[in-house]
Amino acid sequence: MRINKLSSLIGLSAAMMLGPLTAAQAQSPGIYLGASWGAYSIKKSDLNKNDHVLKAVVGGQFNNWFGLEGSWTDFNRMNNGGDRFKADGKGLAAVLSMPVGTTSSVFVKGGQFWWNSDSSLGGALGASKGNDPFWGAGFKFGFNDHLALRLEAERYDVSSTHLNTVTAGLEFKF
Repeated sequence: MRINKLSSLIGLSAAMMLGPLTAAQAQSPGIYLGASWGAYSIKKSDLNKNDHVLKAVVGGQFNNWFGLEGSWTDFNRMNNGGDRFKADGKGLAAVLSMPVGTTSSVFVKGGQFWWNSDSSLGGALGASKGNDPFWGAGFKFGFNDHLALRLEAERYDVSSTHLNTVTAGLEFKF
């Protein structure tokens, strides 16, 4: 009798803990493409401004929790007197997701960003090429299994300059 109660208690506890996970399992792995538009901020020398940023992504979600994502990001040109900044680059990141419901998720990501820059800040020319780590976090609101609204914030280091971005865009999963 005591073993039956213990088995029932263990079974009920496991079902309660795994219930939300099984509901989240409806989110399917796959390949996705996306495009985002937003703003970036720079605070270096006399540049203390915001401007536009465009981003395109291609990725693979291997399971509900892990994926890899490649990106191309273009930071619009900023000018302020003698200071100027323009950069673009390609990134590769690992993406860790936590499903929210059946089609949405919260995610964090981190990876490497290979950049090209044309900048002159404080009278000094910045490096024209390089690579640095970047990281970010966001929320993916799924309309259905194939289409999602993607909101995210990222932090880049380009030519010894910190860039903070906020973007919104669409993602299509195959």
